[in-house]
Amino acid sequence: MENTMSDKRCVMLVDDDPSMLLTTAAILENEGYDVLTCSGGKEAIDKFHEAVFTVVLDINMSDISGLKVSEFLKLKNQYIPIIFYSGDDEREKRVDIRKHFRPHAYVVKGSDPEQLLDTVAGAVESYKNIKENMKLNETLKERNSLIEEFNQSLEDKVRQQVEEIQRTSRLKRYVSPQIAESIISSGSDKYLTNARKLLTICFSDLKGFTEASESMEPEDTITLLNEYFTEMTKIVFQYGGTLDKFMGDGILVFFGDPIMYNNHAERAVRMAIDMRDKVHELQNHWVKTGSNIGIYFGINTGYATVGNIGSEIQMNYTVIGHQVNIAHRLQMEAKPSQILIAQRTFSEIKDLVEVEEIKALKLKGINKLVDVYNVLRFKR
Repeated sequence: MENTMSDKRCVMLVDDDPSMLLTTAAILENEGYDVLTCSGGKEAIDKFHEAVFTVVLDINMSDISGLKVSEFLKLKNQYIPIIFYSGDDEREKRVDIRKHFRPHAYVVKGSDPEQLLDTVAGAVESYKNIKENMKLNETLKERNSLIEEFNQSLEDKVRQQVEEIQRTSRLKRYVSPQIAESIISSGSDKYLTNARKLLTICFSDLKGFTEASESMEPEDTITLLNEYFTEMTKIVFQYGGTLDKFMGDGILVFFGDPIMYNNHAERAVRMAIDMRDKVHELQNHWVKTGSNIGIYFGINTGYATVGNIGSEIQMNYTVIGHQVNIAHRLQMEAKPSQILIAQRTFSEIKDLVEVEEIKALKLKGINKLVDVYNVLRFKR
């Protein structure tokens, strides 16, 4: 049988009988194997390497027993086929050796050489298949690792996208979709955090709604409120306000967080004027239901605490503090269609608006008398 060098398989032959070693080596080489001969067990242990496909091993050797050598070699490579090649033909010993050492085969010396060649051929082919399977398993392991990395990366991306959607949805509860998208796309994670900031706070409420709702059907009451809040929310977002909450028929809005505007006082007042105008429009068909409803506002500028306030079960992003209370008290003192602003708010926009000054107004819960201003309109 003709073989090229690249097709040859290395067979390790171990025997301390020189004549038997040479004879057997010649038989294997004639068959096309690359034979690595060893004249003893120690030499076999030292010379064994990963290119060996099969070991033909004598059992009774002077330095180390072939049985011991097989144990050493199995520690180095548990899959290597070992063929015991021994002159001992005692059946009970062969059975005992197979039981305890699990060789690939046991061939008796002096038997037909074809038996040895067939056994070696089977062992080499078996080990070839094992190596191919090991290579396939390694490739499969690498692919599984890549798949696992891909899945992990995909999970991370999905989680990040879900978190981003949640952040965007959360932001859209308070600010316009455009502002929410702008904040998210900027990559900032400094929004909706607890802080003390300079803000302009606006409270608005409907005058006469409670009385009107007493004579209205529940469905009509809900329809009116939804219409009102829908239109007001559009205006809040138009001016970049942060919608804090709806309180019955009232609305709390603040400016200056999460987007800091240099003109947040002006934005708040312009928003209030547009909201007042829109309510005047809505009144045209509200009166058809017998409702005489107006709107009034209280606006104040000052430092307030803004952040997530509540419990683990329910959190709200809101503003608290003395300046918030002043805005609320102004709204309570306002008459229908009035937009009452505090001194600091007025100082920010005094060149832009026409106002009526109300001196020394007593606000509920505020000991000091305050000067307030009723905004009539913006100057041309």
